[in-house]
Amino acid sequence: MMSPLAVAQYIQPGGIIFDLVIIDEASQMTPENSIGALVRAKQAMIVGDTNQLPPTNFFRTASEDTDESDDNNVLEESILEMANACFTSRRRLRWHYRSRHSGLIAFSNQLIYNNDLVVFPSPQEDHPSMGVSYVKVNGIYSSGTNPSEAKAMVDAALDFMRKHADLSLGIVVMNQKQRDLLLEEMNNAFQLDPYALEYKERWDNELESFFIKNLENVQGDERDVIFIGTVYGPEQLGGPVMQRFGPINSVQGKRRLNVLFTRAKQRIVTFSSMASTDIMAEETSNFGAYMLKRWLEYSATGNLGMSTTDANDCKREPDSEFEEYVIQQIKSIGCDTVSQVGV
Repeated sequence: MMSPLAVAQYIQPGGIIFDLVIIDEASQMTPENSIGALVRAKQAMIVGDTNQLPPTNFFRTASEDTDESDDNNVLEESILEMANACFTSRRRLRWHYRSRHSGLIAFSNQLIYNNDLVVFPSPQEDHPSMGVSYVKVNGIYSSGTNPSEAKAMVDAALDFMRKHADLSLGIVVMNQKQRDLLLEEMNNAFQLDPYALEYKERWDNELESFFIKNLENVQGDERDVIFIGTVYGPEQLGGPVMQRFGPINSVQGKRRLNVLFTRAKQRIVTFSSMASTDIMAEETSNFGAYMLKRWLEYSATGNLGMSTTDANDCKREPDSEFEEYVIQQIKSIGCDTVSQVGV
């Protein structure tokens, strides 16, 4: 398991030839970074999702005082896109394994994957600690940060660490400035709260350590619970929300949000100083901002709209004698059945 740079540094040309090289998260890898591994392979497998982040040098070139709103810093082509054009044996992985609650993937399944994913319902679909929820914050957005929202997220994180020490947690926000503010606030909190510090140290020894990241750097991560901070909001209480949402407004905005909304295994809590009605975006003109608008509505209401085909709506009749037999056996022990769930 190596990064592209490590391949170039440690495996000499003409040295080791691998029977198989697998390039993972290939949507984020440029062709030139892939060559070093590919030329050392008898066979290659390129794995990735074209609906996730493309290669980017966003934070190496973007001014910290500028809200980027275009994709000038995004390199459009990845090794995944090149492989899609060259390889004929393409496979689509449709079974969604991460989410232990159908509501966590239902949003992206509808807006990004055309309801093509096979989503498995949870036995705890109505449990309050599962699925999505929304926390309204009366925050002010100024110079790239939202201090009130940061405080609300820190307070919620500390409460979570005391009550749910057995669950992993990640925090994701929309920009780097807010991430830096949250890191500073959480580091201060760790010094004052022994329970939080114990939580952090415990999970630092696990694969799913506590993190605070911006949405550009969270691809590939998963945690039991994800806190999302939208950061943007009115510039004064009661004022309008300026329709400047940084990289969300770009042509790749939907891919960034798709990554963000699919990191959790049990629960996503969205903290926002905006309501869905504060975002003036249409599906045909600015899909990234429109997707954020729909997410805020979904988080607050749990409603995906009339075209939702989640597990609760799939109540079709059985289509085989085998299914009918299984249903009879389940009913005979006093349980209710729903056929054709998640298919």
